[in-house]
Amino acid sequence: MYYLALDFGGSSVKCAVMTENAHIVEQFSVDSKAESYAHWIESFAPVFGLCDEKYGIEGIAISTCGAVDVESGVINGSSALPYIHGFDVRTLYQTKFRVPVELENDACCAALAEAWLGEGNRSEHFCTLVIGTGIGGAIVTNKLVQKGHNLHGGEFGFSIAGFQDGHPLIFGHVASTQALVANAAKILNQSSETITGFDVFKEYEENNEVIRQLVDDWFMKLAIGIFNIQYHIDPEMILLGGAISKRKGFVEQINIKLDKLLNDLPMAKIRPVVKASRFGNDANLVGALRHYLNRQGK
Repeated sequence: MYYLALDFGGSSVKCAVMTENAHIVEQFSVDSKAESYAHWIESFAPVFGLCDEKYGIEGIAISTCGAVDVESGVINGSSALPYIHGFDVRTLYQTKFRVPVELENDACCAALAEAWLGEGNRSEHFCTLVIGTGIGGAIVTNKLVQKGHNLHGGEFGFSIAGFQDGHPLIFGHVASTQALVANAAKILNQSSETITGFDVFKEYEENNEVIRQLVDDWFMKLAIGIFNIQYHIDPEMILLGGAISKRKGFVEQINIKLDKLLNDLPMAKIRPVVKASRFGNDANLVGALRHYLNRQGK
């Protein structure tokens, strides 16, 4: 049996035809920009048709930004894709494609992937922290994501991380990969559209002292956020996701900063256990499938 998993991001939708054990048999991406969700689905219809003809798609599993109400199919909150919010998304798909559809928040999907087949598959209580354009996260207890009363459980990126000119700065705006790139671009006198996290770390490795200080401060901001998560939630472990988390030495740098914090705070006796997630950029697709199978009783 084959399923189509979709992972909506700010600029593109990652797509994968998957078996029920999360084996990806085909993967591609399409543009996520559209005037409306109905318009996007119309443009996607030929793509779905080709997949269905080739594999016989049994259902669609969706990972999406926003606060997802999995019962109603409505995506609440706000995101980089304004057209997705405020109505029953599931019905749009099911009316068009005539297959079962389930959707869940992207960070929750990443957490479900880790609970199913990843680093959290033997843990009864862990958190994920996904570092990318912003910062997302999730809390998982006994394989289930804790959504919270307003569906914002685990939205660590909204934590206030400081103030600038009297205005609050949130964790997602100071410790995301996008924040690192934007600040590095200013130092390098370049547009943030022309450089990537890879470019920033290249300068870091070539001992650009100003960039090294910037990256060092960025790791400390991440460590502070992780420290706070540990003391707010007290999970067994905190799994780091996003492309940057796969970088060699990434977790080690976080641990160095945590060592400093703990050394400066002798009353703090709990040391966060930090690991990189297993699935990286495919986590949302894998977790979307797990969510679909859970909801469909499979």
